[in-house]
Amino acid sequence: FFFGMAKRSWSTWAFFLCLWLSINADERVTICKNPDTNPQTITIASLDLPAYFEQGAYLGRCPSEDADSPDVEVPNICSQMSLPVCQCPATYNWLDGEQLCGTHCMAVGEGICYLGHETYGQPSTARCGKWECDFGHVRCRRPDFEPVRAPDCNNQNEDGEDVTVVFSKKGRVRSLHRHLLEVFCFSSTGTPVRCSPPPAESPSASPSESPSASPSESPSPSELSSPSPAECPYLCEDLPVCQCPEDYDYTSFGEVCDTHCMEQDEYYCHPGKGNSFLPCSRLECGPGQIRCRRPVVDPTAPPPRNPRTFFLARGGESCDDACGAVGTVCDHDLVQEAALSPAHCQDILEHLGKTTHLGGLYEDDSTGCTYHPRAPGWYELFKKDGQSTCSARTEDLDRLRVCACQNLREERHFDDLSELGDQNFCLDASDTVATVQGRVSLGTGAGNGGAFTCNCVELCELHSLTESTVSLTNYENRGATNDFRGTILQITVNFLNTIAGAVFNFDASSALEIHSGGVASFTAAATFAGSGVFRAREGSTVSFSSASTFQIATEVSGQFLVESEQVSFEEVVTLTGSNALMDVRSGSRIVASRTVTVSSSSEIRGTSGTMQFDGGLSMASSSVMNLTSTTVSVSTWSASSSTMSFDGSTVTSQTWSMSSSTVTIGTGTAMSVSGGAQLDASTMTLSSSTSTFTSVQASTLTNGGTIQGRGGCNMQFTGGLQTTSSTMDLQQSTVGCGHLQMSSSTLSASSSTTVTASQVTFSQTTVQMTSASFTSSGTMSDDGGSLTFTTSTIVVTSTFTSTSSSYSLTGSSMTVTQHTITSTTITLTDVSSQFLLDGSGAGGGSLVGSLASGAVFSGLGFFRHRTGLLRLLAGSTIGCGLQLSPNAQILRRTRALQQTDLTTTNPAATACGNSIGSTTVASGASLSIDTSCSFGTESWDVAGTTSTYTTSVAATGAVDVQSGGLLVLNTVSTSTNPFSITGTFTLSGSIEVLVTDSSTTAIVILMKWDDTSCTDITSSVTVYGCTSCTTSVVASSTATSCYLRLSIGMTSSDSNDAWWGLLALLALIPCAAGLAWYCCRIRTQDPEEISYDEVEVADGGYEGYE
Repeated sequence: FFFGMAKRSWSTWAFFLCLWLSINADERVTICKNPDTNPQTITIASLDLPAYFEQGAYLGRCPSEDADSPDVEVPNICSQMSLPVCQCPATYNWLDGEQLCGTHCMAVGEGICYLGHETYGQPSTARCGKWECDFGHVRCRRPDFEPVRAPDCNNQNEDGEDVTVVFSKKGRVRSLHRHLLEVFCFSSTGTPVRCSPPPAESPSASPSESPSASPSESPSPSELSSPSPAECPYLCEDLPVCQCPEDYDYTSFGEVCDTHCMEQDEYYCHPGKGNSFLPCSRLECGPGQIRCRRPVVDPTAPPPRNPRTFFLARGGESCDDACGAVGTVCDHDLVQEAALSPAHCQDILEHLGKTTHLGGLYEDDSTGCTYHPRAPGWYELFKKDGQSTCSARTEDLDRLRVCACQNLREERHFDDLSELGDQNFCLDASDTVATVQGRVSLGTGAGNGGAFTCNCVELCELHSLTESTVSLTNYENRGATNDFRGTILQITVNFLNTIAGAVFNFDASSALEIHSGGVASFTAAATFAGSGVFRAREGSTVSFSSASTFQIATEVSGQFLVESEQVSFEEVVTLTGSNALMDVRSGSRIVASRTVTVSSSSEIRGTSGTMQFDGGLSMASSSVMNLTSTTVSVSTWSASSSTMSFDGSTVTSQTWSMSSSTVTIGTGTAMSVSGGAQLDASTMTLSSSTSTFTSVQASTLTNGGTIQGRGGCNMQFTGGLQTTSSTMDLQQSTVGCGHLQMSSSTLSASSSTTVTASQVTFSQTTVQMTSASFTSSGTMSDDGGSLTFTTSTIVVTSTFTSTSSSYSLTGSSMTVTQHTITSTTITLTDVSSQFLLDGSGAGGGSLVGSLASGAVFSGLGFFRHRTGLLRLLAGSTIGCGLQLSPNAQILRRTRALQQTDLTTTNPAATACGNSIGSTTVASGASLSIDTSCSFGTESWDVAGTTSTYTTSVAATGAVDVQSGGLLVLNTVSTSTNPFSITGTFTLSGSIEVLVTDSSTTAIVILMKWDDTSCTDITSSVTVYGCTSCTTSVVASSTATSCYLRLSIGMTSSDSNDAWWGLLALLALIPCAAGLAWYCCRIRTQDPEEISYDEVEVADGGYEGYE
């Protein structure tokens, strides 16, 4: 009792300790020294207690180091004992958390009660485990708690007084063991006195010594178990009833144990942990687990006389527990009936002989109608969420549930199978359900019967030791489970299931067959389980208006209609016969986890439903699938000589393999194949702008197969498409493809069709495109093919490789980034056709094009080269126009500015944004530099000022314009990019500068070359489009580079500007005379001659030369 002082102030504790020590100064006491390190039991003088307490010692003997050893005496705290009844306030809470405790602490005469305190230095985590009472207070029992008196009570102490032995429930907690620390006795006057410890073990009371309980009442805790001292080191009556699985074995080393460990809310139990190999001696529970008592059935309590009447279960029992103990099952309907209202509950309790005065409706749990014996008698209706269930248990062991049970089985035997008809099974004489289970044992052979109705609420069995075949007109199920063993049940008129969640179980020798003319209707959810077969014969109709599941093989030769719910197939499904039809209708769904086989002439039809073939779909010759507004997903889809039509549907498949089949993807249909499509000698047609087909993995089209696209459809072969001896016929279609590989095939595209591929490989392939677009975002190669393009566009954004092929472009444009052409003829039939080598911005030193021997460009169109290096090898021919330019637009604005008609020069070339090597412009030839283009940047020293300039064209060697040659610097403005020559520049011919914008005054650099002596070449330079522009040559500060400079809108800064103006006026006189002479000459000119500014150059002519 000293440890209770830890909860009070130190001064109070010291006062009472000193008082006790003064009274008991000569007394010697037994304590446990060093309990946590080296436990030792010693006897000391009471005056020495404070010093030992400070070291962690406590009163009483030390517990054994191995409590599980058979030689250890475990204090018999479980013994039946006598405590005074607690005198507590009416509002006192008897609970520790959610656990109702049997004993408490009480201040006698003060009306003060409490659970108790933890042992000083040894905290307890168990419910009802705080057993220390304050000084002067006593341990007492709950008023309705009836512990059994110990046989060693009412003995005498050392002084010869008659005393009652009471075990103090003070102690330390270790692995849920409670160890005795000290023993008190109560004298006849109720005064607590010290007495001798009791024997180590006391015999437990036998069941016959305990108060008995009627079948309607809860047994006392002592009736439920008589635990051994080792197994129950605390009051077992304080433990909750174990809630373990139904098949839990309550034994330990072959003996039944009264207490176990339980994991709350998980229904997991075990006898306990520990090192002992003795039965029921492992008492330690794991984290989150509590000790509980076994729900032992009182063998003396008789079962209810009538299983359909109400009775009271024991405290802590569910109705399932109570009914199962007497071989029956809970009657859910009657349990619900008892819970209709509090008044109804009170009426039932009064019929059971219970007097009740108070009660009501509560929502703590779902135990339904209950009785509590506390005064003055309570009727309590518990309906959590409005429900009362058979499995609910009461947490208050004194509260008793109202339950009702049902008998299990009815047995019948029919040797003559024809007698099976016209039977109402599981019904009594009053046509009410009498049993919940029933079995019909069938004789051997076959027989015909009439109608059979299964009324067994729980289980209806049709069993035969040998295989029996029974033909019935009607079979109606009203029970939860139908079990067929060795029975083939044939239905000729009607099979009806109206019970939601019904299960039809078939063994391997059983089957349910709906025969011709027969109808099977499932208006409530059903499951077909086991290893048998469900057969819908030809001429039969099976309809589902509720969700159902087939876990057995299914064979359909008739009509299988899914009308509004989901039907799941977990085994193989076979549609066979010309009349076999699986029809999935609006709002319905089928899910097949195993293979579905559609045999010859069978049909799958869907309208606004969903089909999910997770196990695959196999369609045989002449099979048909017609889907409208249906969603279909298939894992592996194969078809041979089949016909499929999809309209307004969504179709997905992992793999799709068609052989000699026809597939039509109609309006509003999207089909997706994640694992690749294989079309062998098959035809796939997409018919409208809302028709789409997507194949994620590589697909194939072989052996005369055809893909047709019409009406603006969309096809995406993301994983690539490989065709062999097949045809792609595309009109108004959009086709996207990974790697397009066509061998000995035909690609026909017209009417605004767009074909895009990441890579293209043609081999012996014919391509015919009219008003179409063809793009390869990667490489394109062809070998031995014939390709014809009319008013079409071809773009290859990577390398174009052609060998021994023939191209014809009419009104078409073909653009490639790089190319290697060998023995291929490309004919540009008209002036509007072009072959453009883009170069993708490559520098002059980067090879982007190669024309090898046998490569021929011919026709009236143009070969245009934008950037990079083009290499013409021996044996190659360019018989069409050749143009070096980065843009394909005709620059008509410069025609009237040019003095020389460049179309008369041969050869003629233009450059823009290019890099060229050493260049010679011979007599009669021309090189035009477009200064509006950009090539790169260089840092130049112009007359001592260093700046960074953007170049238009860069020559990496010497440039020589020979006599009669012409260098043209066109599109000159204030933002002109100069022509850079990294080498010498020789000018024996002439330079023409074409200014397009002179509205702003500026000085621009036209070109740069390397030379130590900068010769003035301005006398060979003519400026057009600017009357106020002048040219000059300036050098770098180190005299290593020369620059041709143009002053726009500026004249000389000479101080004699006025004289220069006068000279200019005088110069007008000979100019006027020359103009008059020229006009006279024009009048006598040949009529067929025209002036340059009247020339009309067609689109496709030389860019920049108009």
